[in-house]
Amino acid sequence: MKAARYVWRGALEKGLLKQYLVGCLPYGDIRACFDELDHQVLAHILRKKIQDERFLNLIRKLLKAGYMDLHGSKKESLIGSPQGGIISPILANVYLHELDEYIEEVKKTREKGTKKRDNPAYTRLIREKNRLVAQGATKTKAFRAIMKRIRATPSKVVNDPTFCRVKYLRYADDWLIGLCGSRATAEEIKELVKTFLHDHLKLTLSEEKTRITHAQTEEAFFLGTILTIGNGGEAKVVLQKTSKGKTIQRRSTGWATIMKAPMEKVLKRLKERGFCTGEGEPTAKGLWTSLDADQIIQLYSSVNRGLQNYYRFVDNWKQCSRIQYILKFSLAKTLAQKYKISVPQVFQRFGKDLSLLIKGRGGKPDRQVSFYQNQDWVKKKLAFQGGSQDDMDVVRTLVRLRTRSKLGKPCCICGEAQKQIEMHHIRHIRKLSNKRVATGFNRLLRAMNRKQVPVCSDCHWKIHRGEYDGLKLSNLAYPPR
Repeated sequence: MKAARYVWRGALEKGLLKQYLVGCLPYGDIRACFDELDHQVLAHILRKKIQDERFLNLIRKLLKAGYMDLHGSKKESLIGSPQGGIISPILANVYLHELDEYIEEVKKTREKGTKKRDNPAYTRLIREKNRLVAQGATKTKAFRAIMKRIRATPSKVVNDPTFCRVKYLRYADDWLIGLCGSRATAEEIKELVKTFLHDHLKLTLSEEKTRITHAQTEEAFFLGTILTIGNGGEAKVVLQKTSKGKTIQRRSTGWATIMKAPMEKVLKRLKERGFCTGEGEPTAKGLWTSLDADQIIQLYSSVNRGLQNYYRFVDNWKQCSRIQYILKFSLAKTLAQKYKISVPQVFQRFGKDLSLLIKGRGGKPDRQVSFYQNQDWVKKKLAFQGGSQDDMDVVRTLVRLRTRSKLGKPCCICGEAQKQIEMHHIRHIRKLSNKRVATGFNRLLRAMNRKQVPVCSDCHWKIHRGEYDGLKLSNLAYPPR
């Protein structure tokens, strides 16, 4: 999702939104796209580029293999591609590439004109300004009034009937069409898309989620972001940084792309996840109190960092500080509930930044875990272009992302470091039984939120013989975090 955000942010900045928006999420949504992919249509599309029938037969078998639900029951898949399947996103993208090509054909037939005509009113104002400049009257009240009118007047004819442009953007089954043209053309394109999906791809356009919104007077919703054109304010000269970091002056006449985080939707989602009430009052997350303090802090940090990374470019970035406030005090209340103390006592114990020092063997400091807090609430529209991987240790980063193995650590049960160390693995906790109840030694793994722990060969055999089924966390040589 993050990479896609980079693409559509840049596309919108280049003028995707002009007059009408067609099919903004949730306004343009394909009903049950993954579940309704037609296998025959998909095979026909794949056969355009792939002539190896053995490979196509493997794809066909994968689609018809079905799947097992969490209760162990087999579900048939006569149609569609199972969500969560390793190649389902690729197949869906191949399938909907037909829509991409169709929209390109529609663009060729609907677009017209090379550029918009000059606005006569703007041209007259420029002539008047030049006349005052020639007279040396640049310090007069009349000149300031002319400049104010120039900044408020578009240089081109806004609703030019001789000009039309269509811009298209899709991410998975969510798509958006930006049209600089009439509403009648927008309605026509919407019907064309609906017909193509039904007749050629055997998919259904969700009528209740497909709308046509005016970019300046209405809000559209695409990939979790509210899109509009202009903020309704007075036209003015603003400073703006280019992609190369150079600061320039530009005239703002109310046609800038405005992208906002949907705060009401975000707060509603936080409420559903148990972080706050409906009014945005932070609450303790009781289910997390069974975890260790460092795990709780890391979980809250990941939620806060994820939301801020996604919405860093929005125009209402400062309002996102409300999200950080909710998560910070929800964390404080969760820790207070865990240790049965008050919130002020939590801040006394963990500090104002809610940090915890983790000690290793021998009581020596190992690492410090802190709640992620952003201090910079200045709006940065081009924030998504920042950052570089030049200073990143790619190998170390990939290894860290790939595994949390503690193979180099001593045995977590007896502390033995000289013998051969092995990793004790289990399946996912949810797959241990239909009741999802961890038993025996697996109770410890669930409490530590780990699927593998380092043990010596002797302890490994004892685990499988059930000799450690009654073991407690306090009996471990150290917690393998």
